[in-house]
Amino acid sequence: MASGLNTILGVNLVTPKGVVAHTEADSVQAPGELGEFELLPGHIPMLTALKPGVLTIGTKARARYAVGPGYLRVDPSGAVEILVEQAQPAKDIDADGAKKDLANAEAELAKWGDKPQDGDYVNLQARAGWARARIDATTH
Repeated sequence: MASGLNTILGVNLVTPKGVVAHTEADSVQAPGELGEFELLPGHIPMLTALKPGVLTIGTKARARYAVGPGYLRVDPSGAVEILVEQAQPAKDIDADGAKKDLANAEAELAKWGDKPQDGDYVNLQARAGWARARIDATTH
């Protein structure tokens, strides 16, 4: 590899079902567990957890995706690996369906009240988070 900073990020977005996007970009904006962040070429190696939200690949040619929970890793060569449970391009999202999914999940969550939270509750929270990510990806 030549010396100097990379001017491009190699980005690979993957779910358990396979590769969703494999591209080169000038930036990546991601929904980190501790808040949204942006990566630019030359970023130091890192590993961070992602929460459900909107992933944007590129500044000039932008591609938006709704993503579920997962991880993002920048390797020493500057390649960006994004491993998430779910990912869907914004252009393919059924916004009305996502709104219905969110309403249903929130109604189920409301029934829990002060009950102890178990795996079913966590799954409902995940459903609501995925629905919100899809809605957010279509509204920006």
